[in-house]
Amino acid sequence: MTRLYDRPIAAKRTGPLYNAFSYPTKIDPEVIGVFIAAHTFPGDTVLDVFGGSGTTGIAAALCDRPTGRMRHLVQEAGLEVVWGPRTAYVYELSPLGSLVGEVMSRACDPAVFEEAARRVLTDASSEVSGWYEASQSDGTPGRIRYVIWSDVLKTPCCAHQLSLYEATVRHEPAVIRSEFICPGCKQFVWVVDCERICETVADPLTGETVTRRYRVPARIYGRTGSKTWAREPTTTDLEVLSRASSPPKDWVPQDEILWGDLHRSGYHQGIERFHHFYTSRNLAVTARLWALASSEVNLETRKALQLWVLSYNASHSTLLTRVVAKKSQKDLAVTGAQSGVLYVSGLPVEKNILDGLHRKIKTFAEAFALTAGSSSSVNVICGSSTSLELPDDSVDYIFTDPPFGGYIPYAEINQLNEAWLGRLTDRTQEAIVSPAQNKDVSEYSRLMVEVFSEASRVLKPDGRATVIFHASQPEVWNALGDAFQNNGLSIEASSVLDKQQVSFKQVVSEGGTKDDAIFLLAPQNKEAAEMPSPGARDMDHQLDLAISELQHAATGNLEELTPRRMWSRYATSCLQEGLRISIDAPDFYAALDACRTSADQPAVSGVE
Repeated sequence: MTRLYDRPIAAKRTGPLYNAFSYPTKIDPEVIGVFIAAHTFPGDTVLDVFGGSGTTGIAAALCDRPTGRMRHLVQEAGLEVVWGPRTAYVYELSPLGSLVGEVMSRACDPAVFEEAARRVLTDASSEVSGWYEASQSDGTPGRIRYVIWSDVLKTPCCAHQLSLYEATVRHEPAVIRSEFICPGCKQFVWVVDCERICETVADPLTGETVTRRYRVPARIYGRTGSKTWAREPTTTDLEVLSRASSPPKDWVPQDEILWGDLHRSGYHQGIERFHHFYTSRNLAVTARLWALASSEVNLETRKALQLWVLSYNASHSTLLTRVVAKKSQKDLAVTGAQSGVLYVSGLPVEKNILDGLHRKIKTFAEAFALTAGSSSSVNVICGSSTSLELPDDSVDYIFTDPPFGGYIPYAEINQLNEAWLGRLTDRTQEAIVSPAQNKDVSEYSRLMVEVFSEASRVLKPDGRATVIFHASQPEVWNALGDAFQNNGLSIEASSVLDKQQVSFKQVVSEGGTKDDAIFLLAPQNKEAAEMPSPGARDMDHQLDLAISELQHAATGNLEELTPRRMWSRYATSCLQEGLRISIDAPDFYAALDACRTSADQPAVSGVE
């Protein structure tokens, strides 16, 4: 099994199991399935103490019915495995993550789901599809694909008002500019110097007075038959919007948003309750779809339908959807919400939800076909892993992917979907570094130690655990080391998970890292041990030597020599040697660059 850790493992971010539901930092379930098969036998018990979207449960189900890619990965690694059903326990604090894990690992019949989903769309279309009707410029009837909305600006020079779209968007090629010429006085103006116009309105659902950013429809994109088209909004479009602005007939979540570290006073102005994240039209459509999905009599099918609706909800049905300008394209490209944040663009997009969910039916059906009928037993528990309802020494293998300090505020992000479930994540037990929650690294470390204490308790003496981790701050790495060391878990082997495509937060965060570290742990004893304090053996006091060793080990392999890969290797080596880390990723990159310069070596760019 240690052969799995001899080289970086490539994880993909495609396929129906991955694409059915978007979830931050999700790992390829087929790769996890290979880890489970390599460390266990049919009938063995597998545990995940940080379940996320339930990919360990999905992977356990796949072990009974492995995909061709899984068999290829096993053969490529030179492993000998025995495929067959496993028993999995997946603990996840989030009601949303628990639902994803339950539905995707214990899938309903794909044909039954597909029939039910099409019925929901048909029933919804008969009631609300008229709200997406639109005509071409020549009057030929068609259907809205999406609408670009726009903030409205007031220029600092002459107080002229115009839409952000009008001021900044240009086509052929598509570009969103940061400056423009004021139409009122012909002065050069930067967008950041402009005021965003706001409006004070009565919330149609609560009656409260809300001051929010004033937005106008800027461009309509539609389809007539197989032909797509785009044009400026007309009075007819505004009339349709007016008809859709009445309060929805169906239930919608109206509670106040529990804002935390992601709140921004600018673009979140006026977004105080869950329904404020929607245009009036898409709120009503989502409510109708949710009501129809929730009326399904069969519980298994009902949960699948609810997950299907939520799969489009936060990512594509809300104001989080946006446009971007891609190089050499004639028009702006539409994309979903940025992963790991709740960013509202000045040019939010209102998509046709009915069309979007229609496209997702096939993805869900294909995903369900991979796990439906599996003989593996997958048990998803929505609760904290600080108290596992499992006997001592009862688990053969643990695969888990802990939260990375303050990297992703899962509870804050997931609440947009959890609001529809009527149950939010219990944040008191969330392992996170969060100023908004008044949780520092010491609190994060305490929760991590408690969780791994339970993991150590239930792991068999001859069992093993694989942990995936990623961070750029030394104190977060040290918290993980404490969780291992204090619970008698030693590192037998290590590697990195090559994600191949980095996340948005990995790209933009200062000192971001690319690859996740992989640790193979073995239980030594159940007594706590202290982490060695910094001293003569501390690698941080011998940084040049550590870098030299990493460079020597990676000779000839340019991928291994990239700064972000070397940081992952460095942090992994420190934990494996029982050493504390006192340098963060940006300082490591600077030291690496200095070491290369002194050795007169060509620098390798840190941008990947």
